[in-house]
Amino acid sequence: MRRDPLRMAVEKLKADFPGKSYSWVKRALLRLGDVREVRDDLYLVEGRRELGDWKSLYQVWFSQREGKWYCTCYFSTFGMRRKRDICTHVAAVMLFRRYKKALERLQRKRVYVAEAEVECRQRLTANGELYVKPVGVRDLTFFANPRYRVLVISDAKRIVIKCGSYEVAEAEGEEVPLATARFLAERFYES
Repeated sequence: MRRDPLRMAVEKLKADFPGKSYSWVKRALLRLGDVREVRDDLYLVEGRRELGDWKSLYQVWFSQREGKWYCTCYFSTFGMRRKRDICTHVAAVMLFRRYKKALERLQRKRVYVAEAEVECRQRLTANGELYVKPVGVRDLTFFANPRYRVLVISDAKRIVIKCGSYEVAEAEGEEVPLATARFLAERFYES
């Protein structure tokens, strides 16, 4: 069910620049946490000495007129080469934008959520992400008759919960945005 938004963003970057080395992609990934969005077409990227940066901050912007990304490192020593090869500051911004877009798309995705209380002495499974917590006091009697409250987030409307290989609950999930489902999952253990 879950697609990793970072992996999707990296795959898109690699597809757009098929000739780039593993090192180039890795350096862009290392810079991902250093990118700050100022506007949709202007970003700041913190410099890193370990990646060969001499400045503490680089500006990356998109020129509408030329249809290209630029970086302040293009106007320094070896700038023409960096521009021709596309520096990893620009690559990090491209990766950042793709990652942000993938996260937003993923959060808008619709999924189904269901809660149930089940009894099970074996392993609980479901056709989606399963969140489990024991019901009642966990003393010796709990192990004779264990009861659990479960929350399932699934792509399927019909949610099935199994104890071992046996179905112990079936429910029609309630359709919600993925962001709402994640919120419910976070709160599940608090209640």
